[in-house]
Amino acid sequence: MSDNRSIRPLRTRIAPSPTGNCHVGTARSALFNVLYTRQQEGTFVLRIEDTDAQRSTAESERGVLEGLHWLGLTWDEGPDCGGPYGPYRSSERLSLYQEVADGLLAQDRAYHCYCTPEELKAEQRAAQKARRPPKYSGRCRNLTVAERRAREAAGQAARIMFKVRGGPVAYDDLVLGHIEENSDLYGDIPIMRSTGWPLFNFAVVVDDHHMAISHVLRGPEHVPNTPKQTLLYEALGWEPPAFGHVPLLLNPDRSKISKRKGAVYIGEFRDQGYLPEAMVNFLALLGWHPANDKEVFTLAELQESFSLDRVSKSPAVFDETKLEWLNGVWMRSLTLDDLVQRATPFLRNAGLPVASAPAERLKAAVGLEQERVRRLSELPDATSFFLCDELEDYDSKILLARRRTAAESRDALASARAATAAAEWEEAALEETVRAAADDLGWRHGHLFMIIRGAITGRTRTPPLFDTMLVIGRDRVLSRLDDALGRLDQLVAEP
Repeated sequence: MSDNRSIRPLRTRIAPSPTGNCHVGTARSALFNVLYTRQQEGTFVLRIEDTDAQRSTAESERGVLEGLHWLGLTWDEGPDCGGPYGPYRSSERLSLYQEVADGLLAQDRAYHCYCTPEELKAEQRAAQKARRPPKYSGRCRNLTVAERRAREAAGQAARIMFKVRGGPVAYDDLVLGHIEENSDLYGDIPIMRSTGWPLFNFAVVVDDHHMAISHVLRGPEHVPNTPKQTLLYEALGWEPPAFGHVPLLLNPDRSKISKRKGAVYIGEFRDQGYLPEAMVNFLALLGWHPANDKEVFTLAELQESFSLDRVSKSPAVFDETKLEWLNGVWMRSLTLDDLVQRATPFLRNAGLPVASAPAERLKAAVGLEQERVRRLSELPDATSFFLCDELEDYDSKILLARRRTAAESRDALASARAATAAAEWEEAALEETVRAAADDLGWRHGHLFMIIRGAITGRTRTPPLFDTMLVIGRDRVLSRLDDALGRLDQLVAEP
């Protein structure tokens, strides 16, 4: 669905709550806003909705900003870069909320409510027991001036309630189409706490209006909030932005995505070795369908191709198998120098001798594994036998050739060791030499390759054998073959 409010300058925003790190849902909403805004040459705003004073933290705010920056997303205005509509934190705009609330009070569109939390909970329980909507009864709506003064004199704290007019509330959603709701179902809305802090539905309306936001693209959890916000816009005489709600994110089992079912924060995917390019690519496909069958997109290509008309109404499945496949595609697309640079922190954190390893060996090792791994975090294990002088302990039984005894395997490996030591240290020469040794033994080439691979890597699966030998280096290959022969001697000696 297209929007007919193009006469207003296009201004979008993302307004995360800093009560945790950057959630994938927040990141997906931010991405859709960025793509739509950049395509339309509008302005993208980041605002921190820290109306939950008890749970909001500066650390969480940093986590949100860092997560979005890691993805390569940028904004034109925000708490870290300023702008003409600041401040960009709700906690720094309290006087504005109070001013607007006072205006509603003066127009008799709001009132003070002195009900205690216990009284409100009792009302909810009674409504649920009677199978009525658990809405506020409005008992303070028609208090007289004398009754209000008496309650204030008694020191009773008051919140401010917005008077809902009742009846249908409708709006046209940019994604979901026409939505209409009966406001009688939820009754009057709290807009200001007794502490002087605003509630979300009020703060977001005031902020979006005063920041001239023209379009609000956000997650589906806000669909129930939109009619209430629409009523506030109506009462305040303000033009509401165009609303669009992107699809719900689900786990592969169709349950709602949650912390209990794996990673949900952008930082977790970064730490698992996913690339930001792959993450952006994947998030874009969660609810948006390109016009063709293409699946791999750069951020610039997404910006060019994105369209609200192709955003789905149906939930999107967060399939990490698809994400891992995309990440593998992106890893293979990197230049080797770029991949080494990105992999180095993972290698270092795993305790590998990155600083002391020859640069060419490091580059060659990562290059051999580039086609095999799908995440940066897989590279430490994949390259450790290249970079470390000593192999980690391994099961000596991988040195036993198929259908051969320990003695036969030892003798074959000894022949291969002698041939390798005499060979020119070059891929074709090594391969010719080892194949000739297998022929002399009457062995299948693959069987001899297998025990050499086990001896020099401690693994049964590696990149091509002779490439691997070259990267490990002649002296270390011979040393590891000698160690493997000792292991085989022990197996021969076992009863």
